[in-house]
Amino acid sequence: MKYLMFFFLSFYCIQLNAQSVSPITMEDKKMDAYLINRKPAILTILVKNLPDSIKKVDVQYTLVQLGAGFQVKKYTETDATGLSKITLDQNLPYQQIWLSVGNYLYAGIYVNEELTVTIDAGKTSNASVYMIGDGVAYSGKDGELNTVMNKNVLFKKKEKELIQDSLGSLRNSRKKYTVDSFLFKTDSIRKQLTEIDNEFIAKFPNYGWAVKNETLSEFYGNLCVAYWGNDMPDKLFKEVKNHKPYFTSNDGALYYQYLKSYTQDIKPNRLENTLKLCDSLYTEQKSDILKLYFLRSEKDSFSESYPSIINSIKTKWCKKIATDEFAKATISQKKIDSLFALSKTLEAVNIGTPLMKLPFEANLYQLDTLTNVNDFILNLKSKFSKKALIVDFWATWCAPCLSDLPFSKSLHEKNKDLAIEYVYLCTTDGSNIDVWKNRVADLQIPGTHIFVNEKIIAQLKTAFNAESGFPSYVVVDVNGKVNPKVITRMEMLDRDSIKKVAGL
Repeated sequence: MKYLMFFFLSFYCIQLNAQSVSPITMEDKKMDAYLINRKPAILTILVKNLPDSIKKVDVQYTLVQLGAGFQVKKYTETDATGLSKITLDQNLPYQQIWLSVGNYLYAGIYVNEELTVTIDAGKTSNASVYMIGDGVAYSGKDGELNTVMNKNVLFKKKEKELIQDSLGSLRNSRKKYTVDSFLFKTDSIRKQLTEIDNEFIAKFPNYGWAVKNETLSEFYGNLCVAYWGNDMPDKLFKEVKNHKPYFTSNDGALYYQYLKSYTQDIKPNRLENTLKLCDSLYTEQKSDILKLYFLRSEKDSFSESYPSIINSIKTKWCKKIATDEFAKATISQKKIDSLFALSKTLEAVNIGTPLMKLPFEANLYQLDTLTNVNDFILNLKSKFSKKALIVDFWATWCAPCLSDLPFSKSLHEKNKDLAIEYVYLCTTDGSNIDVWKNRVADLQIPGTHIFVNEKIIAQLKTAFNAESGFPSYVVVDVNGKVNPKVITRMEMLDRDSIKKVAGL
């Protein structure tokens, strides 16, 4: 009897341990109840042994989220003791954060309950640590997971990257293959990734669930992209839709984003019908998570579309995210409307039809017709004859454009004394004037903004010999010399480099 009791107790403890190691998935029905009693997750950063000359360390962290914003970049700094504490407001399970701590560390971390990242500046001062290395330690409730997952990133890194590159190439050329041939090739790639995962998991068996899940999220996300605009084979679609991520991570979030886009392409239709299609194809929980990604694509018409999305969501935690996004969008729109109410009239000039001057020193124009591209360029240079020009070609729907514009704003505001005019040429392609004005007002970027007919944009890019895509940048320095290659991202510039490219 004693042995039988010992057996049952041992089995019960093993089960408890297994449950504590492997969490519930994002789609688990228990997620609502779990999140109700969940305390906000805390990230602690501690930099030890800082040189006396350093009083604080800059911290940049990008949160992966569900909903309207895939990634949100934020900034903070340590105090004089090298300490910084961050409370995660969205409070989602295993939320991935791309963390940059001064010149000491760049890592992708997962914060579920409580994580402490300790950096010994004395050991990392010669080179920034990538993911994990000498002088960097992860501790707290999420410490072991982060130690393992960052070691996994580095494990056979080059070999995994080559396999992922093969998957990307195969994904982009799917139509060249028969169905059976494509599936055979993708299955071969999955086996290669699984072999590497299993080799790593043998050293860290308690975290096999995490390693495998992240690998499959990325793998199935790629397959969704491969079939955009076409139907997946039934067997493959069943496999893809049955995948359930554990993590609010790049791989987990993009899996849902790509599956949402695939679903939307199955039968392009009105929003209400597409939401119903999600309900018909997936479980209630998966469908509701996918609906969060409509918040991004429907943002420009949020006042009409968000209520429909919210009303269709039944999962409580998903409905809360959508409701919060609606509230944020409403507040943001009110601020934008108040800016427009304070706008002033602009005098007529020969670079487009004057629209308005906004309170943050932004001058808005519209350019629908143009007789001669060279005349426009000369007029632009003439209007700002004593300044260098930084010309930014962008689009309202272009994610890289929108991520780089805040850096342009920061450069402008920090270097107002420099003789530089920032000129933003936004294409009409895929947008309209109201969406454009809202983007400008929301970002509050000073400078000259022109909403340009897409055909004229193409002519201007040709005249400037600029890159064909968005964003692309052209510099006309103070001496009138045109350079379309000197800027690739505004994010990369500082005061010294911007003076150099402007010829100042």
